[in-house]
Amino acid sequence: MSYSKVTKKGQVTIPSYFREEHGFGEGVVVAFKRTKDGLVIEPVHDMTDSAGKLSKFGTADELIRDLIRSRERDFR
Repeated sequence: MSYSKVTKKGQVTIPSYFREEHGFGEGVVVAFKRTKDGLVIEPVHDMTDSAGKLSKFGTADELIRDLIRSRERDFR
């Protein structure tokens, strides 16, 4: 078990072995979830980093239209 003290600003230090194991790198956004067993802290993966990489595939509507067309061709 590990312990960390809450600062005046409500901040806590996550021990390095937990940060490394769970992907809590510098600048990572975290989500807090209340469960029946207590509080869960999870990293939130930033989708904006992926947006530029995915843009070469077009919009969601275009992707869906292409998928429908390819499936229609497969059934002919």
